[in-house]
Amino acid sequence: MSDVVLVCVLPYIQDARDRAAVSLVCRRLYEHDALTRKHITIAFCYTTTTDRLRRRFPHLESLELKGKPRAAMFNLIPEDWGGYVTPWVFEIAENFNFLKSVHFRRMIVKDTDLEILARSRGNVLQGLKLDKCSGFSTDGLFLIGSMCRQLRTLFLEESSIVEKDGRWLHEIAVKNSVLETLNFYMTDLAQVSFDDLERIARNCPNLTSVKISDCEILNLAGFFRAAAALEEFCGGSFNEQSERYNAVRFPPRLCRLGLTYMGKNEMPIVFPFASLLKKLDLLYALLDTEDHCLLIQRCPNLEVLE
Repeated sequence: MSDVVLVCVLPYIQDARDRAAVSLVCRRLYEHDALTRKHITIAFCYTTTTDRLRRRFPHLESLELKGKPRAAMFNLIPEDWGGYVTPWVFEIAENFNFLKSVHFRRMIVKDTDLEILARSRGNVLQGLKLDKCSGFSTDGLFLIGSMCRQLRTLFLEESSIVEKDGRWLHEIAVKNSVLETLNFYMTDLAQVSFDDLERIARNCPNLTSVKISDCEILNLAGFFRAAAALEEFCGGSFNEQSERYNAVRFPPRLCRLGLTYMGKNEMPIVFPFASLLKKLDLLYALLDTEDHCLLIQRCPNLEVLE
């Protein structure tokens, strides 16, 4: 098989398992796969080394790295068990010049790691996912917001974050205009400026997904008005009299919704646009079986229910 044919065929093989199988056919396919692979998922960070990854796939654009086993989610292993991102971040900073997106899952991330990542890849980094991670604070997020102005995805869901202030969100609000996904769902981040959220919505016309911590829904009215392109929203809380929520208007394109701690009295807030919903997350809603049935009946186009 000629090199011309290889170059033409390989880009159409995207599945990681298919790619791995093709690379075993012959030496030339192995080499072409190494040069053209754009994304790698490492299911356990101790199964390989940073040096081997660099030599095998020098042109990566996206990396997903998993650390601690799932048992860590249930506090069955010590916090300092392992899964540090530091050696990987050093390798990314030094050698992966094409990398645009990183996804760390159940790993220990330090503020210094985020600083190195921001200073080395800040001008090109488009996606940062810290999924169920720990070890960092809002100081590290401030550096990300300050230096990563091309960031399209910031994902912090279920991460343990030391909150010092809310400056990190303000940095994103004043310096980013391309953000598409903002997620700090199920975190303890409480110093959230509603003005900053509204500014992000105004400055980022492609903002389609926002998942936040426990913020009063009434205080998000300005954000909802500004987020014209928003399709997904999760989070919030209800701490006021239920009749006050009748004034809240959600964005017109919203089709994926998950309102935390929503009770029976607040449920009518969803009714005006329930027919548009394709995904509904009721995991943290305070509803009984009858309430669930009443709400779901109003969602004829529902495709995903959690």
